[in-house]
Amino acid sequence: MSRPQSRRRARPQLTPLRRHVAAIITIALSTAFVAVLVLAGNLMTASIDQSSEAPFRGADLVIDMSGTDPVENPDGTLSAPPRPEIEGVETMWATGSSYVQMRPATGGGASRFVELRPLPPQEAAPTALREGRAASAPDEITLSPGAAEDFQVSVGEDLLARTVDDQGEEHETTLRVTGIVESSDTGSALFSFDSPWAVLTEANAPVLTGAPLGAYTSVWLASVEPGADPSAIIASSSSDAMQIQTAERAIADAKSQGLSGIVAMGSIFGVFVVIALVTAAVVVGNTFTVTLAQRTRDLALLRTLGATRRQVAATVRGESLRVGLLGSAAGMLLGHVLAQLALLAAFALGWTPGLGIVPASLLSVLLPLGAGVLVTGIAGIAPLRRATGVAPLEALRPVEASSRGAGRLRAAGSVVVFLVGLGLLLAGTGISLGGAQGIGLLMAILGGVLSFAAALIGLVVITPVATSLVGRLVRRIGGVPATVAAANTLRHPRRSAATISALLIGTTLMTMMAVGAHTAEVSLTADLDNRKPVDVIVRADAMPEDALAQVESVQGVADAVIVPTAELDVDSADTMTLYGPAAEQIDGIAVRDDISAKMADGVLLTGGDRAQKFGLHDGQEITVPAAGGGTVRLTVRLDGNLSMSLLTPATFAEVAGPSSATSMFVRLASPDDPARGGLDSITVLMNLQDWLEESGFENVRATGDGIEREMYGQILGVLLAITLGMLAVAVLVALVGVANTLSLGVVERTGENALLRALGTTRTQMRAMLAWEGLLLALIGAALGVALGMLYGTTGIMAIFGATFPTVVTVPWVQVLTVIGLTLLAGLLASVLPARRAASTAPAQALAAEG
Repeated sequence: MSRPQSRRRARPQLTPLRRHVAAIITIALSTAFVAVLVLAGNLMTASIDQSSEAPFRGADLVIDMSGTDPVENPDGTLSAPPRPEIEGVETMWATGSSYVQMRPATGGGASRFVELRPLPPQEAAPTALREGRAASAPDEITLSPGAAEDFQVSVGEDLLARTVDDQGEEHETTLRVTGIVESSDTGSALFSFDSPWAVLTEANAPVLTGAPLGAYTSVWLASVEPGADPSAIIASSSSDAMQIQTAERAIADAKSQGLSGIVAMGSIFGVFVVIALVTAAVVVGNTFTVTLAQRTRDLALLRTLGATRRQVAATVRGESLRVGLLGSAAGMLLGHVLAQLALLAAFALGWTPGLGIVPASLLSVLLPLGAGVLVTGIAGIAPLRRATGVAPLEALRPVEASSRGAGRLRAAGSVVVFLVGLGLLLAGTGISLGGAQGIGLLMAILGGVLSFAAALIGLVVITPVATSLVGRLVRRIGGVPATVAAANTLRHPRRSAATISALLIGTTLMTMMAVGAHTAEVSLTADLDNRKPVDVIVRADAMPEDALAQVESVQGVADAVIVPTAELDVDSADTMTLYGPAAEQIDGIAVRDDISAKMADGVLLTGGDRAQKFGLHDGQEITVPAAGGGTVRLTVRLDGNLSMSLLTPATFAEVAGPSSATSMFVRLASPDDPARGGLDSITVLMNLQDWLEESGFENVRATGDGIEREMYGQILGVLLAITLGMLAVAVLVALVGVANTLSLGVVERTGENALLRALGTTRTQMRAMLAWEGLLLALIGAALGVALGMLYGTTGIMAIFGATFPTVVTVPWVQVLTVIGLTLLAGLLASVLPARRAASTAPAQALAAEG
């Protein structure tokens, strides 16, 4: 008895799953990127939640007394209003923090500022200690784990704190460390980057701050009595002078403020997610196009046997869905594994106080899956139309369809859109430079998107032209293998264009970021050099005889000179500070070498903003009193936006005469100089300030305006490193795309490769042919990408910063050449596996497979 046939027909599989491995890897890499960013957002959100809740631990109410008039003390100083009395409140404690300088009592460690935080009473919110006990005496202190680690002290050891008594006298007070708090009990989040702090108590507050705890606090926290209604207390006790809100509301406001920054950062990182997904769509679409083209005979057979276009489309969609689901699931899992490994590494390196567990969520699972399936579906639209858009008899002839009319229309449309986008880009940059930065930046972004989209669309037309031009060069270098490689890329311009587009996205964006960041760094540094050419300026009423030797002995200081200083009355609300350095002094200290050349006797050299502050303008002649009687005529000369006013020593002597008020210009060692000792500029400045206060300088103050350029350089460097790391994902996806194209090309040209092998082509020549093909595609992608990247990088940075400070367009050739080299290397490496496959098949077997 025969088994009845199932009514449900088995759907045929057009392409073996192994042919889609590259597409699956591409989707997995992109969706792993999505998962990692979602998990990073979860970590940051959890950290913000924990950090926002920590200051209000144990509180039910937040009482703001800032509307109440301050209290005048007997010595004439003002302090905050006294502690409020509110019915229904069980416990109340002060908020607010202050800072004090501390250093180890032994070992000679450097001093640093430590935040002093009051903690809630034990009855409101108990604080657990990692070791020791809570400080209870005026000379005792409890530290956070970070402070204990920074000072290298443990329970029972001493710290020295610089304090000021009620008479204004400075003292160095010895504090005994009695305990170290537990991080988790004080709300220390995993990635809060908490600074060192210590516990401020009622006992040690008068010693450390010179006033009782809460003397300068206008905000208080309170817990209510059991059974009391916080809302009722707020309604009965709130007034214009005393604003009361629930702790839940204050926590929600703090979270909202913190999350606003995360949302802004997330929108920036989201751009890179889109880049990776777009690159993946290009590669996946290319994969589907080629694999379906190889199965044209199978499609034709299905159509001949009665399959409708809808049935063929359902088969193709099913394969696309399987590829999307497999790649997305693999990427989602990979992203979670990478995030957990990152947390393990952070804990092992001591960057986090504990071992974090990856914060998986419904969003971290569903978003990568949805993004991968969506990208796969979009990428499969064009291949699907090609698979179902031909008649059965036409499909029996696997010839790549092309239309001259369509090519001309595509070329014309691409050129028009590119020119329109380029015009908007340049116009927006010009408008931004003119001062209307908002509308100009929007126009520039729109122009950049349009022009880049047009370049991607027009690659099908550009590729044959570029291949012909570059092919002439590689034929001379690579001989027969290079000639065959160039011919193969010309025979399949659509497939080659899709591969180049994947490379183009990565190289364009990497070049754009490199050029933009380098231009911003050079421009910002040049602007800061022009405005603030001296790293640190030290001013004091009196300096010891060995002042120079003392300052130059501070670690991180490279050189220093003493410069005469005076105050000049120029009929303004404030006096102008004048410096009279000699030419060799300013040339040796300043980061610029052209200042002394602009100084001349009888000339007051200053900057535009400074001149405007004092009502002066370039070329103006002013008359000022002379030190020995009479007057001196000075000509105002503006030098950009110089933030100081300079006179030559001779003119300074005429105006100010012998002056005891002196200053010192200080130059810091470069960050990579061994004399710097690895210290950042802020630490050097703080150490210098501490040294000056202890070394006989009277009423000393040090300003480090010039160290801004180092700080901005570090920030730009970190941002560039993060950005390039993210763009590397797009480049990795493009690398897979190149390998996929070459692999499918090997399968598609099995008969041709067999014929070449039968005619005597060696395996080495076959490998060389595939290597030249990958190199040729990479070379075209790198050339176009670098050109567009330089265009977008220079115009973009001018649109962003051009109105703020002069933009000096510079190209980091080392980085650009590195991008080109990496792109070519990617094309070469991508050819390794396809070349091995092409070279490992015997001629007879390959001919049989083709037959």
